[in-house]
Amino acid sequence: MAGTIVISNDKKTTFLVTGDAPYQFLSVDKKENTETVLAMMLDYLKQSVGVDTDCLRLEELAMLKGKSKQTLFVFSIHDHEQDVVAKCNHNQKLKFVEVEQLHTLFQTVEMDTAPFFE
Repeated sequence: MAGTIVISNDKKTTFLVTGDAPYQFLSVDKKENTETVLAMMLDYLKQSVGVDTDCLRLEELAMLKGKSKQTLFVFSIHDHEQDVVAKCNHNQKLKFVEVEQLHTLFQTVEMDTAPFFE
C-alpha cells in the first residue's frame, strides 16, 4: 500500500513523497496480521514518521498502476499542521514537494479504479 499527505492552501499544493526525483509515494509492506491496510498505513505514519495521526483526515482513495496494484491513501492535515510538517521533514527520506513537480508520479495513479481491501 502507499500513502501521502497533501497540504493545500492559497499559495500552493504539496504532497509528501520519498526520495529525490523521480519521487515516490510512501510505501508500506503488508504485514501478516489482522490490521487493515488503512491501520497499517496509519501505524507507519505514527511509529516510523512520528506523526500524530489524530491530526490527519483521509481525503481520497485511489489505486496505483504497476505489476502489483496498490491502494493509495491520501490524507490531509486538519489540526497542528506545523507539528505534522516538522515531523515529516525531520525524516530525511521524506519531503513535501509542489504538485507541479509530480506530474510523472501522478501518471501512476488510476483515478477511475476503485481501491480494494485485502
